[in-house]
Amino acid sequence: MGLFKKKKEPKEELKQNLEEKAEFQNLYQIYLLFEEKPVKPEAGIIRTALEETFGAIDIVSPSPALTSFAVKKYLAQFKDGALPPQVVMGDVQEFKQDSIDAFSRSQLWDVADGDALLERCRYEIFLFDMMAAVLEYKERCEMMMDWMETAVRLFPDCTAVWIKPAGKLFTADQIREHKIPREDRFIYFGVNARLFNISGSDDKVVDTLGLYAIGLPDVQYHFRGLEPQAVVNHAYNAASYLYAADAPVKSGETIDGIADGRMSREVQWRCQYEDALIQPVRVVMDICPGEYAAGHRE
Repeated sequence: MGLFKKKKEPKEELKQNLEEKAEFQNLYQIYLLFEEKPVKPEAGIIRTALEETFGAIDIVSPSPALTSFAVKKYLAQFKDGALPPQVVMGDVQEFKQDSIDAFSRSQLWDVADGDALLERCRYEIFLFDMMAAVLEYKERCEMMMDWMETAVRLFPDCTAVWIKPAGKLFTADQIREHKIPREDRFIYFGVNARLFNISGSDDKVVDTLGLYAIGLPDVQYHFRGLEPQAVVNHAYNAASYLYAADAPVKSGETIDGIADGRMSREVQWRCQYEDALIQPVRVVMDICPGEYAAGHRE
């Protein structure tokens, strides 16, 4: 895809919390972060902005505590009938620095100094969806990316955006000014390719975080001797393929590997589904990088 920047090697030694589990997100969570306390628009103003993005919108709840809107562009099918899903905006709350832990902060690759950016932020506004978990996953992702972009435009004073299911941080201007094609937005904003050095060895792990949230498998590589950036690029391309085709790869099948730093059909890497090596606990598609593989696989 060619959309992702160079990663630096992580240096801080971290201990895993293998009690942390990642599950399908019934509510997809995004946080707008602010340096100064923002003024939340009233429901009618938010509705007007949403209509510019989605077309027909109904206000479900005008309450400042949780302001919700039915997006009539989509229909969520339930046993008793179909209803439009909702996008919801919470009220202004204090942003607690410890709500984003050191493990997550070690993987903030999309901003120059994630810790410094977060330390400037003192307030947050919570965005999420309701009754959207039953949508076709691409429709849901499209709706949430549009909701995020609309919300950032509503708040010119927004400093940063924290996409919790991916553990991904962006400046608000990165959201406002991006030129990512619509079909690539979820992989770019909603999936994080992480890089870890394994203590006491030359082994590295690259994995993705974010596909689990919409019911698809993340990908994982345990390797040595490969250029990490080439593996990161492969991970994003593999994630994009799984997203585009509803995870068609089965255990035991192969995908194109890497030769001379690029994906090549001449190299085939075997895939299998297993528990992730790195927190949070979830099922991933492990991609075995042939002669560069590290660790043990069945």
